[in-house]
Amino acid sequence: MKLRIHDNSIRLRLTRSEVARFMTEGRIESTLQFGPDPSQRLTYGLEAVPDIAALAVSGLAKRLIIQVPAAMAREWTGTERVGIGAQQSIDGQGQVEILVEKEFRRLHGAKNNRDLYPNPLESTLTEHRV
Repeated sequence: MKLRIHDNSIRLRLTRSEVARFMTEGRIESTLQFGPDPSQRLTYGLEAVPDIAALAVSGLAKRLIIQVPAAMAREWTGTERVGIGAQQSIDGQGQVEILVEKEFRRLHGAKNNRDLYPNPLESTLTEHRV
């Protein structure tokens, strides 16, 4: 699972196996260990929550979790839908952009990783090469 944070936006990208695990377990987490001490880590992840109305970011004690309404999680994992997103208000201090996506293969220079979703533009490139 890839985490991207830029200013007030957060994005997770998941491979096929990660999406499958999220669909089955209702949550998925990864940890960034940035020092030798166990306290020097950041855990981030995705969690399906039945009683929320929209995507939300939650953080506590070096944990950053994107919460997804359970119905939205089922629809996203069970269909061809690429991503889900929302904006979360920060008590009159602006907002944070949230995006969760299925990770596609890159078009150039990428190894054929079967755990990534096929890029929809691959067929277009093949047609132009013929």
